[in-house]
Amino acid sequence: MDPLARKRQENIAGYIISMWHLEDLLRASRFDLKVIEQHLIGPMDDDPEAQEELREWYRDMVTRMHEESVERQGHLSEVEEVLGELEMLHRSLTETLNDEEYVALYAQASPGITTLQQQAGDDALPPIETCFTAVYGVMVLRAQNKEVAPATLEAERHMRRLLERLADHYRNMHRLPGVSLN
Repeated sequence: MDPLARKRQENIAGYIISMWHLEDLLRASRFDLKVIEQHLIGPMDDDPEAQEELREWYRDMVTRMHEESVERQGHLSEVEEVLGELEMLHRSLTETLNDEEYVALYAQASPGITTLQQQAGDDALPPIETCFTAVYGVMVLRAQNKEVAPATLEAERHMRRLLERLADHYRNMHRLPGVSLN
């Protein structure tokens, strides 16, 4: 049972944000299965069989995070792979296909992306990962009831719209027979 399998199929951007959130939740729990049980599995109203499947899924996530040495930071290889596919699709849409709608959304998001990349300096991420970082960062700030500057919210809104459109292209591309970015 993979509770995020459907999201991965339908909304790859939502899947990535959900995986980043899950990775952070597992880190915050210090990978303690009792804490995970108490906070992530126990509150669910599912039947015992579904809870056991979920328990196994979380155990697997913990194991993979340890195996891939992403206990403190970073993301699982499956998430990194999808991010790479999305960066490649982004470049195709802007440089090769010159998709007018997508290019216009990218132009709106570019000032915010550039600002974040400049702030990161040598640690700057590619454009799409920068967008995910911004969207996730605003989500975390809101969850902590911290104030978010209007300019940050505006930049995040443009980046979110870009990611939504990119996710649409990704979903449509995966529906085509024989099409793969690998």
